[in-house]
Amino acid sequence: MMEKKNPNMRLIIIVGGLLCLINFVIGFLAYPHLPDKVPMHWNLAGEVDGWGTAWQGAFMLPLIVTGVFLLLVLLPKIDPKRKNYANMGKAYTTIVLVLIIFFTVIYLGTLGTSLGYLENIPNLVQLGIGALFIILGNYMGKLKHNYFMGIRTPWTLASEEVWYRTHRMAGPFWVIGGLLFMLSSLFAGEVFFKAMLVIVFVLVAIPTVYSFIIFKKLEKESQKES
Repeated sequence: MMEKKNPNMRLIIIVGGLLCLINFVIGFLAYPHLPDKVPMHWNLAGEVDGWGTAWQGAFMLPLIVTGVFLLLVLLPKIDPKRKNYANMGKAYTTIVLVLIIFFTVIYLGTLGTSLGYLENIPNLVQLGIGALFIILGNYMGKLKHNYFMGIRTPWTLASEEVWYRTHRMAGPFWVIGGLLFMLSSLFAGEVFFKAMLVIVFVLVAIPTVYSFIIFKKLEKESQKES
């Protein structure tokens, strides 16, 4: 029996591939105008504390983005649960393209900083991560059982029912967490860092504990029935 193919895979390849190509084109155009030393990393105070060469500034992120893109295209082919990708509708497509767009925006931001057009790249990153969580949260409940994308705990991987319930529960939490992440970008330095740690911990811890509780609950119900 032939496996059902994801009808949106062509869209992922065309749009994602085009974005990767655009990143390289922008890199080639920007390279001659970049200084010999470009900012590559910022500390909690928003100050540059890591530098790289013009080549790294122009091409490192496009190479990373392309690598991530190729991996995401490959996942539906190598995942033992690959048949489920065709049943995710637009969820997998949206998540893949949003990730590529997110990295592209960060890349443009770093280039803008190197060329003197932008000053506060940490704020851009914070807002981008918040928006990413909001979008992921909206599509979390539509992700089907798989080994690579989603909330992968021992209990969600062991049971499709636990996977379904955990992702349905986690979606709204991630949306709220994304909004809080964006609001926390109004604060700088240590305040933002502490807020970020708390938000990320909650977004990870609650679904993990919930998946364990649901797994044990279903396990007890199964034992009673038998």
